[in-house]
Amino acid sequence: MTTKRTVKPARRAVKVAGKMSGGTRVAVLDAPEEAPVVVAPVRRRRGAVVVGAVALVMAGLAGWFAIEARDATAVLAHNTALTDVATTAEVSDQIGKALGTVFSYRYDDPAKSEQAAKEVLTGPALGQYDQLFAQVRGLAAEQKLVVTSTAVVSGVKVLDGDRASLLVFLDQTGVRGDGQRSTGAAQLSVSAERAEGKWRVTALAAA
Repeated sequence: MTTKRTVKPARRAVKVAGKMSGGTRVAVLDAPEEAPVVVAPVRRRRGAVVVGAVALVMAGLAGWFAIEARDATAVLAHNTALTDVATTAEVSDQIGKALGTVFSYRYDDPAKSEQAAKEVLTGPALGQYDQLFAQVRGLAAEQKLVVTSTAVVSGVKVLDGDRASLLVFLDQTGVRGDGQRSTGAAQLSVSAERAEGKWRVTALAAA
């Protein structure tokens, strides 16, 4: 009787430079040698009631990310994410804070997130944001919905001059007018460019 043995694929380490809890860090991720690095989406609930309105917002964002996904690492030839500490910290901090603001939403103050989007998103990303939240506004007002997003980790995968590719992790909480609460998390792959000293998002994808 012959026993077949499963051969595990070789693995390689991928370094990601970034910030977590106020400090610069370097994370090492293991991945199969023959496959690209793919980090599974994070989904969790902390015993809270799942609010239908919040679920719709999260689903809409996931669809937007998938539509506008572009792999920036294919065109970035020189990676200084691990050596240019100052610029790595700059892009990580700016993009993390900006996305936290963009994906936070108050039914009674929609202008705040919309203005933030205009400041940090550009090109197709901004157009998709406008299209998505045009659908969300009515439901948010009806449910008196407040969504809060906070960037907990922002790691720079690739840095090439004024272009960068990042992984951003957002904690998200949705609260309805009747007090019902929903929590979850999103993991985003982000492409960004710097113009006049400010980093702006050019593409997003669910990572």
